[in-house]
Amino acid sequence: MPDRPFKQFARHYDLFMRRYVDYKSWMNYVEKVFRRNRIRPETVLDLACGTGIPTVMLAKRGYRMVGVDRSAEMLAVLESKRGRLPIVTIRADMTEFQLEDPVDAAICIYDSINYLLDASALEKCFRCVHDSLRPGGLFAFDMNTLYGLSEFWGDRTMPRKVGGIHSLWQNGFDPKTAISTLHLTFWEEPAEGSVPVQFEEVHQERAYERPEVRSRLEHAGFGRPRFYSHGGFLPVGPLTTRMMVVARRPARSGS
Repeated sequence: MPDRPFKQFARHYDLFMRRYVDYKSWMNYVEKVFRRNRIRPETVLDLACGTGIPTVMLAKRGYRMVGVDRSAEMLAVLESKRGRLPIVTIRADMTEFQLEDPVDAAICIYDSINYLLDASALEKCFRCVHDSLRPGGLFAFDMNTLYGLSEFWGDRTMPRKVGGIHSLWQNGFDPKTAISTLHLTFWEEPAEGSVPVQFEEVHQERAYERPEVRSRLEHAGFGRPRFYSHGGFLPVGPLTTRMMVVARRPARSGS
């Protein structure tokens, strides 16, 4: 039986993701989103923060961060490296969390929103974020598009090796459900005379069309969201693999 997502992968996550994701460019882009929307947040929620690569990077840039994630293993990695940085962590599901104090902005990075497999969960997440923001606060998150999951990831198998860790990434897309299922198999190069350590995890992501995302955001109380091709501010097109969604909690009446 495969482990739940990120239970075993947590201790290898940073090693793999830093190889394949340019987090510095991603955080530069997040700050461009802030500037474009004329917001200078002091406090930022990093939803589904995982091991906190973006959380730590933004904390080092002067933001006070709140990291929310449901994986104890992932949060333990974040706790081990946060030192004296202004980071608070909360273990909670992204559809059921509350903050003691509201924040100026919220982000959700690297298609974590796609892990919500039905629209009701999507709206519950959006409501939690809405209630965690100050009036006028900004929510920015990226999502894999339908084209990204069905064609870019599609049905393929890809081996990857980083350091002494071997892995096999097996993707399959179901057009009826718009869900992409990733089977991860990892094994470590064993010490001489020992048996290889192997584990498996299953990750699923669902693609949502923009009207559905817009509707759920508006039902949760956000103003009309904007959609960009990730990494810039061009419109989402038919071949866009990842989009950035930006929504604002309305300011108080008369403010």
